[in-house]
Amino acid sequence: KNSSPARDKENIRIKVIYLPHISNFTDFDMLEKEHGVKLEYIKRADELRHADVIIIPGSKNTIDDLAVLRKKGFTSKIKEYSSKGVPIIGICGGYQMLGKEIIDPDHIETKKTSIKGIGLLDITTTIRKEKQTCQMRAHDKLFSSGTIRGYEIHMGQTRLCNMTKPIFEIFNRSGRRVNIKDGTKSRDGSVWGTYIHGIFDNDNFREAFLENIRESKQLPKRGLNNLFDKEQEYDKLALLVRKSVDIKKIYSIMGLKC
Repeated sequence: KNSSPARDKENIRIKVIYLPHISNFTDFDMLEKEHGVKLEYIKRADELRHADVIIIPGSKNTIDDLAVLRKKGFTSKIKEYSSKGVPIIGICGGYQMLGKEIIDPDHIETKKTSIKGIGLLDITTTIRKEKQTCQMRAHDKLFSSGTIRGYEIHMGQTRLCNMTKPIFEIFNRSGRRVNIKDGTKSRDGSVWGTYIHGIFDNDNFREAFLENIRESKQLPKRGLNNLFDKEQEYDKLALLVRKSVDIKKIYSIMGLKC
């Protein structure tokens, strides 16, 4: 549905680049459902026009997708919009692409040994054989929104270069206490990236992120209209499953008491 030019100025226009091997579509569902947010998945560089935010999502093949972005003219356009102050965000594979270089010594993703990144973040990434998959909790140091929940699923290890600082502090991975730094931002804070999937599902983080954009666009604060209680939804799912299947039979098969 097309918006009028006047209406568009009141919206936060978020452009998510539709990568050939895009993964984790649900990362942006909660943003898309917010009133005052116009989120689009785009396949051409000229569709970046009028973007208030540009997001590079996760990828199942980061190196090949980055090569495609360069071939289609996305990388030069992303740099151009970044120079104008448009926020650029990378999630997982997108985070890796925003760095200086991605190295694949064991050819996990491609025959290439390395590929030059977009260069907006002072990081380098090496693709490893072991995949990191875990639920996690972290402290948000980017917007100071408090504790966030999400998950990681990636094969890359990213190194922060020079004086670059992390923007999230992971303190719990799959129930285990840890102290791991994640993500980083550019010097002016307009470009940032993270390995955390599901980050926008956190109401506190999503609100802080959107209010930051509204402030830069000189729009009034409006809070969230799309609040989501995961635990409540999980309870509903559990109740539905209990009503739909023979729990006693399943317990019996497993040798458990109901």
